[in-house]
Amino acid sequence: MTDILLTAVAWLGSVHKTHASQDVTYQRGSSTVSVKATLAPSQQAVDANGQVLIGYVAKDCLIPAADLVIGGRTFFPEVGDTIIHGASSYRVVAQNAGEKPWRE
Repeated sequence: MTDILLTAVAWLGSVHKTHASQDVTYQRGSSTVSVKATLAPSQQAVDANGQVLIGYVAKDCLIPAADLVIGGRTFFPEVGDTIIHGASSYRVVAQNAGEKPWRE
């Protein structure tokens, strides 16, 4: 029997990249690659030692891992890389200190 949910996830992934993504430039140092990314704003809050709650809006950039290729090598995002979308640029950061700046 076919796993219907697994089939649906694969289909949604292919449709997502085709119909819900935008062209961006991923930059690491002086190297760049043009990729399709889905830009998704997300509200975040940080508790500063129980005294102050700091809120901000972040922008998640969903990019298929296989598309991040520079010089023939696939790579993972690193803190400090830049994503350029139109006239805006976004710095790659980790959500929490010590965490990787990407999800599987």
